[in-house]
Amino acid sequence: MGVIPLRPGHPSATTSEDCRLCAQMKARDADLASGLPELRQTLPLAFAVTVGLLIAAIDRGPAGWLGGGVAAGIAACVVYVWSARRTLLRSAHEAHAKELQKQVEDADSRVELVVKQFEWAVGDVAKLRRQLDQSEATVRLLTERSREREHRSEQLVRQISRLRERLAEIAMAASLTGTAKKSSSRPHLDAIYFTWGLHLDGPRARLELQTAANGESPARVRVMDRDGQIVAVSGVAVVSQDGNLEFQLEPPLDLIADLDDGQEVDYAIEALVDDEWKPVRLNDTGRRTWSVVDVEGRLSRVPVAPDASRASEATHGRSALN
Repeated sequence: MGVIPLRPGHPSATTSEDCRLCAQMKARDADLASGLPELRQTLPLAFAVTVGLLIAAIDRGPAGWLGGGVAAGIAACVVYVWSARRTLLRSAHEAHAKELQKQVEDADSRVELVVKQFEWAVGDVAKLRRQLDQSEATVRLLTERSREREHRSEQLVRQISRLRERLAEIAMAASLTGTAKKSSSRPHLDAIYFTWGLHLDGPRARLELQTAANGESPARVRVMDRDGQIVAVSGVAVVSQDGNLEFQLEPPLDLIADLDDGQEVDYAIEALVDDEWKPVRLNDTGRRTWSVVDVEGRLSRVPVAPDASRASEATHGRSALN
């Protein structure tokens, strides 16, 4: 990797700590500047060598030998120091170059790791993006399917409602037809005879029906309106004290009012005998009772009027014909 040195004063120029070449150039300048002190140190030694050589050349006696020895020793020291300095500088440069090489290799490895991590991050982002696209497509598909199911459910609900309405119309028509056929074809001899009375329990009015227990004893009694809809059904029969079967039911108040006034009723009353509903003929016993609570909190039945006052056994044509 090359480095282009910038001119001094350029706004992008770096300092000596940031540029290795600039640092080397300044180091050489510093070496040149530091040569002057070294020159001052070597001048006395050179002067001593020169004097020793002059003494050895002039005098052939002991003084000449002493001067020559001094000159030779100083020269040898200078050569040794110069050689040691060159070796030290060479070793220092080699160590510096090795350290720089290690730093460069470390930096390259770090850069390579960063590049690999960036590539991994890009791959992970692409994978997450694909998963997000697949999830969005799945959500859209499920949403469309749920809408289709809701639409189908609404259609099924509408079809079921129409079928129920149709079945109700068919059942009502069949009931009316069956009722008309029964009322037109049945003789009055097939009717079941009941005696009836009223019991008042506060705002509620209960119709009490009694019939003889025989082989054709009814199981239940029901009341239907003019449209063939069932408006009241009795429970199972109970046996009264005189051995008759007694039914109790709460029919509409207008039916009770018509029965009590002896008028023609607008309802059909039928009894279930051997899985077949038969018409009912009613005879009024004149029995009218109501519930009373005494001072001790006991509930009792009190007659509204004497039982014999209305024992005329009036027959009601509409309720008997059904």
